[in-house]
Amino acid sequence: GHPKRNTCTTLLTVGAMATKGGYKENIEPPVPPVMKRSMFAPHGPQLRPQYEQEDEWNEFLERTDTSKVHDFGRYWWTYGRDEDDDGYLREAVFLEVPLRKDVEAKHVRAHLSTRHLKLTVQGETLLDEDFEDSKWLHVGESYWEIEVKEVKKVRRKVLRYVLYIMMECPKYITQWLFMSEKTEDDGRYVDQEEEEEDNVDDRLRMIAKMKEPEPYRDADIWFSETEEEEERWCDGCGSTRVVVMKKHTDAKYMKYCNDCPFVSPAKEMGLPTGLLKQRDIDEKRARKKRLKARKEEAKKRMEAQKESTAGEPDRSEEVPEDYKEEERTKIFTREEFHDVLQKALKKGEIKWEDY
Repeated sequence: GHPKRNTCTTLLTVGAMATKGGYKENIEPPVPPVMKRSMFAPHGPQLRPQYEQEDEWNEFLERTDTSKVHDFGRYWWTYGRDEDDDGYLREAVFLEVPLRKDVEAKHVRAHLSTRHLKLTVQGETLLDEDFEDSKWLHVGESYWEIEVKEVKKVRRKVLRYVLYIMMECPKYITQWLFMSEKTEDDGRYVDQEEEEEDNVDDRLRMIAKMKEPEPYRDADIWFSETEEEEERWCDGCGSTRVVVMKKHTDAKYMKYCNDCPFVSPAKEMGLPTGLLKQRDIDEKRARKKRLKARKEEAKKRMEAQKESTAGEPDRSEEVPEDYKEEERTKIFTREEFHDVLQKALKKGEIKWEDY
């Protein structure tokens, strides 16, 4: 005998009452799981191969690490990405050369080609090197700039040369930049055997070669590759459809038959073959981890000893904290900029130079 209710009216009334009551529920769309993963791991999940391939994989990661700094004293370089004028990320080599504190941009002369780079500052040649490979460099888009950064605990001026890599080049610059890096002081080559190039195809083959590790097993899972040695059959009916496991009420591993209710003790092996193999791998990983920790500690002690032996760093070329502090960025319209530029030219604050 009740009249039919209008569902839409009822919902609207409840929503209005909620708003009048002083609270309002914001309904947000669910975030896709991919976006959640990307927030925690912006570069994607890290591959982890099986134990037999871990050394090879770690060596590959160390060789392709973009954060590695190739330091040669008078210059150093890294491989990474830089945002170009169009806002796209481009593969590039970042070459940095320390400068004296009185050097300005007008004192720098750079001659760059696909085969050679020459840097001259105040008439002094800082770099005159041949590239190890002449097929990757995009000369037209590469540029340099002067910036102030901390170099070995000293604020110094550094010439930062961004060497862009051609879009169609499949090679990564991770081993050598200049030809001189491949030779020792006595002229011998570091590696007489010709090494393979670090390119896209080799990296894809390396990744495809990695095998996924077996899932980590708990103590109640019995997996084995030697079923015939473990008597995987029912002692009551002879069926091979048995499950070997250890329930919380069992004192040992038992064989549970799927075709009959018969339960019998499993063959005693101390541990299942899968768990035994897993335990051996865990022990090997623990030993490897302890060895790596000892090596890192020894490396830190050696670096600390070198720093104490070297003493205080040379601060003769240190740039003061208030370097260019008086400069401020100003925004002008086109007409205002034209007037300011014309006044500066008349006063002689800006001089044209022919390079």
